[in-house]
Amino acid sequence: MATVLSQYSTTGFYKAPVSKGLMGGLFLTCTAINVPLLAHLRHQLECRLPDMLGSPLFYRLVTSRLAFVDTKDLVCSALLIYYFRIFERRYGSRKFASHLLVTWTLSTVLEVLCVLATQRLGLDLHPGRLLPPGPYGLVFPLFVPYLFDVPRVTTTHILGAPVTGKTLTYLIGLQICSTSAAAGLSAACGIAAGLLYRCSPLRLGRLRLPAALCWLADSTLGRLLSSSPPTDGPMAATLEAQRQQQIDMLEQQMLLDRYREMRQRNAAGAGRGGAQARHQQGQGYAEQLVGHGDQPLNEAEPAAPSEACVRHLVEMGFQRDQVEDALRTSNNDINVATTLLLQQS
Repeated sequence: MATVLSQYSTTGFYKAPVSKGLMGGLFLTCTAINVPLLAHLRHQLECRLPDMLGSPLFYRLVTSRLAFVDTKDLVCSALLIYYFRIFERRYGSRKFASHLLVTWTLSTVLEVLCVLATQRLGLDLHPGRLLPPGPYGLVFPLFVPYLFDVPRVTTTHILGAPVTGKTLTYLIGLQICSTSAAAGLSAACGIAAGLLYRCSPLRLGRLRLPAALCWLADSTLGRLLSSSPPTDGPMAATLEAQRQQQIDMLEQQMLLDRYREMRQRNAAGAGRGGAQARHQQGQGYAEQLVGHGDQPLNEAEPAAPSEACVRHLVEMGFQRDQVEDALRTSNNDINVATTLLLQQS
């Protein structure tokens, strides 16, 4: 699960309180209708058309859109909400919540019209004339900006077909809408609502929730839905670039550790060399009594830095003593030495 969730980022719900509240609401409502004490609430998810349109139970047209009955659909929709939280960070919470409300309303109206039309044509897509319960109108409209605004980066090919970083998201959406023909129709209405929101000449994208309502929600639920800022991590624009950046950072850290280890060895070797010189001159009496440690004295000296490599790196703007030190550590490998010098600067 962690691998799936980290596919897009590892920053959780930071700057995405609406997405966090939406996911939490889905889990709470699904749990509530499966608790024996609250099992009677399951009837509130039943919306029979066209009977509900002119009856006091018209509110079920709203309550039936609040929860999934199937756990599989719940988990898949939660993953989609987690992926689509990137739009809340891009739009801002107020615009994102406005987008959800407008597209949900459009999706519900379109679905009611489609159900009435299929019943008029004699098509039995909804057994018992019941709408499939679930927030299809909240999740599926977000596939429209996901299709048009999120770049498509091919990662591999399977049987000649390109597999991108967005393939898994589409497969999860297909899993939800393939439950039944009625669920597929609800998903199609949600996507149509997203297209209307994006392309409508009525400029539905300019609609916003009242500022007072947003302030009230932030004052009452802001602390509950807020998330701490993430730790410093990759800042690349795509998943592939982030992975490459992580690999480069790991390699640079390994090279830096190797560089420090070699410097310590050189310093220790220089100290033993000085002790040996004092011993040859009749000094270092203490070293003769206690010895020089477990490591041998005749370690191999590091290769002398190449003058051509030194000149090349000095021309790049590095200090000569640092260049010589890095070349000794990297055994005259100019690429490794350059990486070490960049780490020091």
